[in-house]
Amino acid sequence: KATVSVLNWGRSPARARLIAAPPMGGVIQDDEKLDRDLCKVGAKVFYWEPAHAWALGTIENDDGKKFTVKGYGYNATERGPLETCKVPDNKVWPVREDVLEEDVRDLLNLTVLHDSTIQRCLYVRYMKDMVYTNIGAIVVALNPWNFKIPWYTDNNMGNYLAEGDVIKDNIPHSWAQAHNTYNELRRDDENQTILISGESGAGKTEAAKIVMKYMGAISCLRGEQREKDAAKQVAFNINQASPILEGFGNAKTVRNDNSSRFGKFMQVQFNSDGFLTGALTIKYLLEKSRIITANPNERVYHSFYLMVKGCDAAKYNLTKPVDQYHVNAGGCVDIPGVDDGEDYSICLESMRNCGFSEEDIDGVWRSVSGMMHLLQVRFKAIDKDTCALDDATAGDLKFASGSWQVDHDLLVQEMKQVIMKTRDGPIAVHYNETKAIDARDATVKALYDELFSWEVLAINALTNQGQGKNWVGLLDIFGFEDFEYNSFEQLCINLANETLQNHYNTFIFEKDME
Repeated sequence: KATVSVLNWGRSPARARLIAAPPMGGVIQDDEKLDRDLCKVGAKVFYWEPAHAWALGTIENDDGKKFTVKGYGYNATERGPLETCKVPDNKVWPVREDVLEEDVRDLLNLTVLHDSTIQRCLYVRYMKDMVYTNIGAIVVALNPWNFKIPWYTDNNMGNYLAEGDVIKDNIPHSWAQAHNTYNELRRDDENQTILISGESGAGKTEAAKIVMKYMGAISCLRGEQREKDAAKQVAFNINQASPILEGFGNAKTVRNDNSSRFGKFMQVQFNSDGFLTGALTIKYLLEKSRIITANPNERVYHSFYLMVKGCDAAKYNLTKPVDQYHVNAGGCVDIPGVDDGEDYSICLESMRNCGFSEEDIDGVWRSVSGMMHLLQVRFKAIDKDTCALDDATAGDLKFASGSWQVDHDLLVQEMKQVIMKTRDGPIAVHYNETKAIDARDATVKALYDELFSWEVLAINALTNQGQGKNWVGLLDIFGFEDFEYNSFEQLCINLANETLQNHYNTFIFEKDME
């Protein structure tokens, strides 16, 4: 299962435990040689299996250089049976059967600390529906795909709220991170940050919502009713932004039906008395290629499906069958169990709750519908250097200019040529068919990115009142992705992820060790 790690990047005393941790890693260190006496033929071991990472197996042969290991039993994935593999010393780890089923709340307390035993412990806990596990100041969460595990439902939140400055008695949870972080902010009078990272589909966005909800609850524990009501209203306003941000910034991928395709940093603001007063949202690195196309069995952004399946589709002249629009680029227009038409209505309500005027709301959806119409426009080559509009799609261009309320003739001209400035004055350079398509797509990408940025600004106008003394930063970074086909844009996104992750590793692990 995918995992998400939630780290309180503050001054948690739990970090001291992280400093003293023995080295971990699947590759044994130079000064940490494998005890081959524990890896005789017939012995049970952990071994590195290509599809399953660390798996259980039995040694069938040892040629002095590599072990032949046959996997057995445990299989927590849907990737097929375990393979029999030849592995070197640094990909084998002996099993201690007396601690094979060891279950600890903090992985630093494992009897044997190694990647294989960590994975095994996470598996043991996951099969007991214990999806949160600490690693010192970090909490690792395995997505249970289940909101009804009894000890994680909201009615248990009060048990965490009732504890002191540091959670000691309750089981690991994102609530505990939020609790400790809030109290550190109050105690130290310094800003804090919670970093949420993990693979696509790990549950990062849900983890951020859980933390945000707890922050709102803990800030309302004390004070006058007037102050509590004000903080609750702020929390409500912040939560109302989620359907908008997810509608325009999330999409279905092969791994996740609601994958965030942008990075988000939120400054959750508190006043001098510790009450929640607002939040500032910063978005970055929106995946622009997904605005116009998607890989097989994936979708473009949710907003386009909300538009074409919503109750106002006819109002915006979107009357063709859904699969005739660009939303069918990945051959997938539906998500099982998801009603895009209903989500459109939910998004509308959220826009109203976030202070969008009816004119603004209409402008947002006119912008989206205009993009959908423009992406219907086709071109036909006249020769290798010029092209013309395909008459069959002239109506779509008319709808686009009408939706955007721009001059139709000027839009037609912009789709077929570019004006180059030279020393002798402006010169019109005509597009060939390929360049005309590029210009069309670039127009839609730029407009969608600006529209999403405007929505974030509109949300901030409601939630960011500038009254906070301190803030807790919630950094919800991109999910790591490795598709069958990876675009250059995906490479850049992954590079940004790796850079952020390296920054986090450097300042949390290496600096502490120093």
